[in-house]
Order: sequence, then structure tokens, then C-alpha cells
Amino acid sequence: MCFPQLRAALVSVVCLIAFLSGCTAYYGTVGRASETQVAPDSYRVAFFPTGYISWDLAYREALLRCAELTIESGYRYFAVSAIENYSSATDFVPPASRSHGFYNAYTAYNPPPSSSIPFWPLPALTIKMLRAPIPGVTLDAKVIRSQAIPTSDGK
Repeated sequence: MCFPQLRAALVSVVCLIAFLSGCTAYYGTVGRASETQVAPDSYRVAFFPTGYISWDLAYREALLRCAELTIESGYRYFAVSAIENYSSATDFVPPASRSHGFYNAYTAYNPPPSSSIPFWPLPALTIKMLRAPIPGVTLDAKVIRSQAIPTSDGK
């Protein structure tokens, strides 16, 4: 193979890699989620970032996966019964009044801040999926998913 053909082949490979990397979903570039079914209508969803990201972003990605899982399972609403952070550098203590029950909708959307900065935030949420809402307790999976997916006008 002569040099011009080799150069053309190399440029083609580089363009192909650049094109395929542009097709990657944003969700996939931030990290990955895993879920474990703990009951017929309950899951434990953990989010593992691919690099350092803020606790807030890691938590919101875990919440997004909870919403997607709820919709995939045929439900519309879910309640967060536990929020844990498995980061080795963070002390995360849930509010004492909510430690043995469901978090309210405000706490689920805005979890308590960590007492130190995590090196690798590893949020894990335990959820119970429901068909009907419980005011102040459940989150609407369709609303969470629609807020996370950008619209065609970029908003």
C-alpha cells in the first residue's frame, strides 16, 4: 500500500471514530445505571459515573433512570423510600424524620447535601412504583423524563 492510500485510509478511520462518538447519548457519557428488583414493584437503582461529576448531577441521573424504569414497567409514579451515597469520601445522612419511610417529593427532588465533597458520587435510590399518585410523596415519571430530554428547539 502506498503512502497516499494509507493516508486516505487513516483519515477515513479517524472520521468514522469521530462520527460514531458523536452518536453517543449524553446519558451514556456521564455514567451508567444499574437496577436490582427487590419486590415486584420496587427497585434499587444505583448510578456509577464514568468520572468525577457533582453529587447533584449523579443524583439527577439516578432519578432519571428511576423514571425510565417506572415507565418501562408500566407505572407512572414512583416514591423514593431510601437515598444512599456509596462514595468513600462522603458522609450522607438522610433526614431523621424520613429515615424509615418515604421521602416527600421535595426531598426526593432536592436531596440533603453531603457533609463533604465526594470524589466519586455513587447514589443509590430505592423506589416503589405506583399507578396512582400520593400527593406530596410520589414523583411523576413522565414529568421527570420530559425535563431530562431536550426538545427540538433546544430548551
